[in-house]
Amino acid sequence: MKIVTDHHGGGRACVVRIHGEIDMVTVPEVQGALESVMNRGCLNVVLDLQKVSYMDSSALGLLVWADRALQPRDGTLVLAGADRNVSRILEISGLVTAAPTLTAAADAADALSGLELSDAPDEPLWVREMAFPAHSASLARMRADVCEVLEPLEIAESASFDIRVAVGEALSNAIRHGSPHGEDDAVSVMVTAYDDRVVLVIADSGAGFDGESSSNGDPYASSGRGVMFMRALMDHVEFSPLPGGGTAVTLVRHLGKTAG
Repeated sequence: MKIVTDHHGGGRACVVRIHGEIDMVTVPEVQGALESVMNRGCLNVVLDLQKVSYMDSSALGLLVWADRALQPRDGTLVLAGADRNVSRILEISGLVTAAPTLTAAADAADALSGLELSDAPDEPLWVREMAFPAHSASLARMRADVCEVLEPLEIAESASFDIRVAVGEALSNAIRHGSPHGEDDAVSVMVTAYDDRVVLVIADSGAGFDGESSSNGDPYASSGRGVMFMRALMDHVEFSPLPGGGTAVTLVRHLGKTAG
């Protein structure tokens, strides 16, 4: 089984794409993926079933669990792209019409367009800006300083570790690839805290980078996994060219709770 998660609307909606069969063996893996996005604050969930070729009663139990998890949070679960056979199983179960949070859509794009996403909070709680010389010896200190800035948010330990790793990878790339003049260049970090998320922007002065990993998914590649880690650990990752040269990497992590 393969599960791919895409975030939309600034993380307020997400598409969980399932490739394979959903049965008693694979249900725990799918439930884990759904639970992960819910805990990160994504309560408008599209379960893309386009590549699902089989679904049994265990999958229906999963949908009941999802409905019960989303109801108290006023969430929505859209079942999208089911083929004729899977749709028949859903129809027999009666869950789509009976469960308050469940709806169906022709495909993931249709599901996303039908979601009414409330605007994300625009007013930040606070903003902190830091600048460091592009020196690899300072990398540990840079990571520590960013984590120290985040302490007032009382982020869960696991999420804090994810952010630390993602930021560390972005800083490493900025030093290694985005600082052609070495220590004479600076790497800047801007941390913006919102009520429901934290946004980190790491900027360098290099030749520019489009965010494409050089490892190409090769587990034995000697380098190029940093971008993969960033995308896996954060809810949204974006690479943008800077007007004066260089790259800004934006990392967004939803906190799944009201920030401190």
